[in-house]
Amino acid sequence: MKFVRFALHGQTEYGLVEGQSVRVLDHSPFESYNITDTTHDIQDLQLLSPTTPTKALAIGLNYRTHIGDREPPSRVEAFLKTPNAIIGPDSPIVLPTGAGKVDEEGELVIVIGRRCSRVTKEEALSYVLGYTCGIDVSARLWQGGPDKDLQWWRAKSADTFGPTGPFISTEVDPSDFELIVRVNGQEVQHGHSNDLVYDIPTCISAISAHVTLEPGDLIFTGTPGKTTELNDGDIVEVEIPGIGVLSNPVVSEERYLGRQ
Repeated sequence: MKFVRFALHGQTEYGLVEGQSVRVLDHSPFESYNITDTTHDIQDLQLLSPTTPTKALAIGLNYRTHIGDREPPSRVEAFLKTPNAIIGPDSPIVLPTGAGKVDEEGELVIVIGRRCSRVTKEEALSYVLGYTCGIDVSARLWQGGPDKDLQWWRAKSADTFGPTGPFISTEVDPSDFELIVRVNGQEVQHGHSNDLVYDIPTCISAISAHVTLEPGDLIFTGTPGKTTELNDGDIVEVEIPGIGVLSNPVVSEERYLGRQ
């Protein structure tokens, strides 16, 4: 199944995607729900971020192709992306003034389905509702430049730095998925789950050992290969077969605020 969160006529609802149609749910997929008889053409809907998480976490250095010659981490290394960063499909990624080099990091994102605390690797996947596409937008100057911040509070969590969508899919095999990233139509990243340092159940178990995950919370699972700098006017796409394509435009803060 593929779930979508959308806005129409000032109302925010969840639906079940069936081809180019969306059948409205009477409650969110994180609750007990029924599929109603109300149907919309997906082209008529404003697609939103699939969830409004209480928190999002992201796994650092989790693809061997991204690590390169560095030593892989000895344990799952996670950091926080705050909820203000989360945006949906087609919403602009805003490049903050003074941020310097800002990169895309295309990722598979886990969507937690039910309260998850201290779970084992063996039971971890039973707490997952599904998976979506995501972009861990990263300001490199603030993250690791000569005058870097002590923490990654704005390098990873500036407004708009966490696009997600377009759907929550239950059709993805977390042990066998492919990830493709394009900037302006040109492929810049291409990865596969067999390159993960820590697999999806291990990531969920490691995080839940210390941080209780709530329904709708997100885990960004890492990015493959080399990342690409974003510039004003770019279009970034993350495609994961079985989910779909997440697409977001990139705008400078000046243009976003209408100063130019």
